[in-house]
Amino acid sequence: MLSGAILGRVTMVITVSLPTFLGRSEAATFRNQLLVALEQKESIAVECAEAGPLPSLWVQLLHSAAASAKARGLSVSLKAASVECRDSLRAIGFDPAHSALVLE
Repeated sequence: MLSGAILGRVTMVITVSLPTFLGRSEAATFRNQLLVALEQKESIAVECAEAGPLPSLWVQLLHSAAASAKARGLSVSLKAASVECRDSLRAIGFDPAHSALVLE
């Protein structure tokens, strides 16, 4: 987990590089990282330029974290999402206009 300053505000940056198979333990670790960032009142930017398709469990984790973040006045954004990542979001009906998850 890395942190950096963006316009005077510290943002947690989680670098995501998805392997072919993601098990429950990887998802649990990722979820814990998201929870820690939210508890510290930090917005989260997930860098996923190298990510392939997102498994539905990961999409659910990101969407849930984004909804929790929005309720706290924070945000969860996907930075540099790969084509495969964006396609997997569209395949499950992701609508950026109606989601707390921000695609950059």
